[in-house]
Amino acid sequence: MKLNGNRILVTGAGTGMGLAAAKQLTALGNEVLMVARNEERLCREAARLENAGVFACDLSDPAQITALVEHVRENVPDLNWVFLNAGVTHTYKMFGTEDTIAFAAQEMETNYLSAVRILTLLEPVLAQQIDPAFILTTSGTALVPDISNPTYSATKAALHSLAQSARLTLQRKGSPIKVFEILAPLVDSPFAKDVPSEHKLPPADVIRDVLADIGKDVAQIHPGPTSELYRVFLQSPEEALDLINGMTNA
Repeated sequence: MKLNGNRILVTGAGTGMGLAAAKQLTALGNEVLMVARNEERLCREAARLENAGVFACDLSDPAQITALVEHVRENVPDLNWVFLNAGVTHTYKMFGTEDTIAFAAQEMETNYLSAVRILTLLEPVLAQQIDPAFILTTSGTALVPDISNPTYSATKAALHSLAQSARLTLQRKGSPIKVFEILAPLVDSPFAKDVPSEHKLPPADVIRDVLADIGKDVAQIHPGPTSELYRVFLQSPEEALDLINGMTNA
């Protein structure tokens, strides 16, 4: 994939990997539409970058996703990359006092159903472009769950399956759209603040490695410790389950 001259939508762009992606992509000569819930933070961060716009959107709200898609169709009709990075998690153990059902509902809306909606609604837009791509951020927990983030892990497993389905379906349609999946490691960001671990990586380092792999057309990307997790998973899912829960001190 060509890493410059693209018009790119990045969700979760206010902090963490999404913000790091916006910074590195604009530095490479791309135009980026930064999407997140906090408009004030988005505007502040975008003001520091070249060729960055903003659109405040709560991805758990289908009406706001519809508004985002309409904004793209009217203002960024040549959008060719969609980088889905937004997510929410709740760090807790099942079968305790927490409201597991409420946590799962919020995580499913934000982490999974929003991706289904965006892929479905923006596929016709990207299909008309040169070098189009969907980039989905899943997690090592898509392979085996972190029991201290149990329902989040389930949403990432669902998103992992969705990425595979989307990739094969588009290939069989003869679509030019490529689908990349990032099995992200733990990242040192507000998102993972409640996860006690010494294995967190700087977001900028992860994004640098991700973009290098996208440039090489690596469809499934395993940055940092997820490379080792994936290797272990292929040999023994049980060992991989122990490995990831050791990394998060679950």
